Amino acid sequence: MEGPSPWLIMLINMTVVFAVLIALGILMKIIYWIDPTKKKPEPAPVAAPVATAAPVVADTTVPANNEEEIVAAIVGAIVAMGYTSEQIASIRPTSTSTKWRLEGRLSGRN
Repeated sequence: MEGPSPWLIMLINMTVVFAVLIALGILMKIIYWIDPTKKKPEPAPVAAPVATAAPVVADTTVPANNEEEIVAAIVGAIVAMGYTSEQIASIRPTSTSTKWRLEGRLSGRN
């Protein structure tokens, strides 16, 4: 007694696979059309009346040049550890406690 042909099984399996792929493609298009995360067009801004108030002067405690020097020093230290400048994604200050920072530094010295 012979079972179904292997060619027939292959044809059925490929049909099912491609039908599912086509259905997923159609579903992706539908989700793209009704995307709830898409930004809505903003209405044109209405011109506000011009007020003649005194200009506000921002108090900057750290000059911008100092920040650039700090970033350059950090990037230089990271590159000195063996990373390339392309591997550095971002540099930003953290608000973690000093104990966690110290633990992170010491754990890398194994």
